[in-house]
Amino acid sequence: MDEKKKKIIKQSVMISVAAVFIILGIMSIIQATGSNAGLGYISAIPNVILRYVVVIVTNAVGIMLMSTAAGTFEGRVKNIFAITVCVYSTIMTVPLFLAFVLMFPAGAGAALPEFLQSMVGEIVVAFQKLVGNNGWQYVIYTLGTIMGAVFLAVPIISTYCTVKDIDLIKVIKAKAGKKTVS
Repeated sequence: MDEKKKKIIKQSVMISVAAVFIILGIMSIIQATGSNAGLGYISAIPNVILRYVVVIVTNAVGIMLMSTAAGTFEGRVKNIFAITVCVYSTIMTVPLFLAFVLMFPAGAGAALPEFLQSMVGEIVVAFQKLVGNNGWQYVIYTLGTIMGAVFLAVPIISTYCTVKDIDLIKVIKAKAGKKTVS
């Protein structure tokens, strides 16, 4: 089999598996928020935090694999594909990031507008049951906020590097190699 056919097969497999995870991720969000998307196993998870771990993992796998697949193309197709995946990733990550940010005031007992309270209230209560109403919940909120920021930043930086044809690993290695010890 020639290299071109191998590349097409590799791209097809990556895109297919990524699409399955993305669809599963979207369905898991629907199921975790209380609607029926046919994923009863998510509703059967008694802890809401673990339900959202499933949501995060399935979406992250799908997005990362689709982003990797985008990088295997050439020219405009690669750029458009990478930008599309980045936009999707950003749209999916903004609510995660905002939810963790909003957990700080919700955890402290601040009154939030109803639609925001419904978004984070159940999760805050679950964290408080897990670790208590103390400083540990804020450690978790901080780590979640950092995770959300990373999930926002990495695809944007990766897409920028893809579109501008920058090999970020080589740039980092070159900068690290130029450091002099005094």
